[in-house]
Amino acid sequence: MNWLEEVSALGTAANEDDRRWDTRRKILKRVRVRHVDTSREDEVGTMIDLSRDGLYFAVRSHQYRVGMEIRLLFPQGTSSCCCEVVRTEPLANGHFGIGVRILEWQPSGSSR
Repeated sequence: MNWLEEVSALGTAANEDDRRWDTRRKILKRVRVRHVDTSREDEVGTMIDLSRDGLYFAVRSHQYRVGMEIRLLFPQGTSSCCCEVVRTEPLANGHFGIGVRILEWQPSGSSR
């Protein structure tokens, strides 16, 4: 089972200190960010955690806004997903943390 299949098999669990319902898995992997609504160049970020319905990644730029639609492409062409930005926050290292809700998974080789 690959890392993406393991995450999609996670169950749900409510945590009183966290508004998320899905269990998060810490996964540090490179991810390519493609902007759906603009002609901006792709950006490379670092995925920090992942669940069945969302993920959190860090990037250098501050061009992300809540409600923006983006496509994330995963390493080795394993898959991609269309996401909606639900949270942005500055990080201590000067990067930005981006929380997204996954709208749709695409199998490898079928990104728009």
